[in-house]
Amino acid sequence: MLSKRGQSTLEYVLILTAIIAAIILVANNFVRPRVGSSLDHVTNQMEQQANRIQFGAAPVE
Repeated sequence: MLSKRGQSTLEYVLILTAIIAAIILVANNFVRPRVGSSLDHVTNQMEQQANRIQFGAAPVE
Protein backbone atom coordinates (compact mmCIF):
# COMPACT_ATOMS: atom_id res chain seq x y z
CA MET A 1 0.00 0.00 0.00
CA LEU A 2 2.80 2.41 0.83
CA SER A 3 4.45 2.07 -2.59
CA LYS A 4 1.18 2.86 -4.42
CA ARG A 5 0.70 5.86 -2.19
CA GLY A 6 4.21 7.09 -3.00
CA GLN A 7 3.60 6.47 -6.68
CA SER A 8 0.38 8.50 -6.58
CA THR A 9 2.15 11.34 -4.80
CA LEU A 10 4.93 11.30 -7.39
CA GLU A 11 2.38 11.36 -10.20
CA TYR A 12 0.66 14.39 -8.65
CA VAL A 13 4.01 16.15 -8.24
CA LEU A 14 4.89 15.50 -11.89
CA ILE A 15 1.51 16.75 -13.09
CA LEU A 16 1.79 19.85 -10.91
CA THR A 17 5.31 20.49 -12.24
CA ALA A 18 4.07 20.21 -15.83
CA ILE A 19 1.21 22.62 -15.12
CA ILE A 20 3.54 25.15 -13.49
CA ALA A 21 5.97 24.90 -16.42
CA ALA A 22 3.12 25.49 -18.88
CA ILE A 23 1.94 28.52 -16.91
CA ILE A 24 5.46 29.97 -16.88
CA LEU A 25 5.84 29.49 -20.64
CA VAL A 26 2.47 31.07 -21.40
CA ALA A 27 3.09 33.96 -19.01
CA ASN A 28 6.53 34.53 -20.51
CA ASN A 29 5.10 34.75 -24.04
CA PHE A 30 2.26 36.99 -22.85
CA VAL A 31 4.20 39.34 -20.59
CA ARG A 32 7.48 39.78 -22.50
CA PRO A 33 6.03 41.85 -25.40
CA ARG A 34 4.16 44.10 -22.97
CA VAL A 35 7.25 44.71 -20.86
CA GLY A 36 9.26 45.48 -24.00
CA SER A 37 6.60 47.89 -25.18
CA SER A 38 6.52 49.63 -21.81
CA LEU A 39 10.29 49.95 -21.74
CA ASP A 40 10.27 51.42 -25.27
CA HIS A 41 7.66 53.96 -24.20
CA VAL A 42 9.66 54.95 -21.11
CA THR A 43 12.84 55.24 -23.18
CA ASN A 44 11.12 57.50 -25.70
CA GLN A 45 9.71 59.70 -22.95
CA MET A 46 13.11 60.02 -21.29
CA GLU A 47 14.75 60.94 -24.60
CA GLN A 48 12.11 63.59 -25.24
CA GLN A 49 12.63 65.11 -21.80
CA ALA A 50 16.42 65.05 -22.20
CA ASN A 51 16.10 66.79 -25.56
CA ARG A 52 13.85 69.45 -24.01
CA ILE A 53 16.47 70.16 -21.36
CA GLN A 54 19.37 70.08 -23.82
CA PHE A 55 17.76 72.26 -26.49
CA GLY A 56 15.67 74.46 -24.20
CA ALA A 57 12.28 73.60 -25.66
CA ALA A 58 9.15 75.19 -24.28
CA PRO A 59 7.36 73.17 -21.60
CA VAL A 60 4.58 70.89 -22.76
CA GLU A 61 1.26 71.32 -20.98
